[in-house]
Amino acid sequence: MSEHTVHLNAPPETLDDDPTLSGLMTHRLLGITPDAELHVALRLLAASGVRHLPVLEGNRCIGLLTEVDVLRALTRPRPLLGPSPVVVQLCRSVPVLRPGDRRTVAAAAMHDSGIDAVLVVEHDLLVGIVTATDLVRSLAPRPGTEGTSDPAGMTLPHGIVVR
Repeated sequence: MSEHTVHLNAPPETLDDDPTLSGLMTHRLLGITPDAELHVALRLLAASGVRHLPVLEGNRCIGLLTEVDVLRALTRPRPLLGPSPVVVQLCRSVPVLRPGDRRTVAAAAMHDSGIDAVLVVEHDLLVGIVTATDLVRSLAPRPGTEGTSDPAGMTLPHGIVVR
C-alpha cells in the first residue's frame, strides 16, 4: 500500500440476538488520508475489495470516501475538481454512531442520510464501520437453521437456485 493507507484494528465482541454495532461492525479498517490523490483511492478500492474508505487525519475521521464518490469524480469534467483531485474534495460526512447503538439505529441513520454506511466512534476515535451489507447479514438466518445448502456450503432459503 502507500503512505496514504491507514490500518486500524479493534477486538471483536460477541454477537447476540439483537446486536449492538460492536458485534456487527468491521473492526479491521482500511482508511486513506485526506491529501491522497484520486488515483491512489481508486487503486486502493480496487485492490482491497472494500467499498468505503474512512478518511483519516491523524487519529480523527473527517469523512468517508465511497466507490460511488470515486466513480462520480472520474466521470466529471476535470476543470470542476482541478487537474488531480484529492480525497478531501471527494469525501462526504456520514452518520457517526457508538459501539453500543443497536442495528435499528444504524439502519435508520443509513436511510435518513442516503448513505449505506455508518462510522462507529468511541472516545472520539474511529473503531469500526457498519455497512448495509453488515445489517443484511445480521438479519439473515444462521447457517443450518433453514433452507438448503448450495455446492459451496452456503445455506440458502428454499426457492433459491445456484448454478
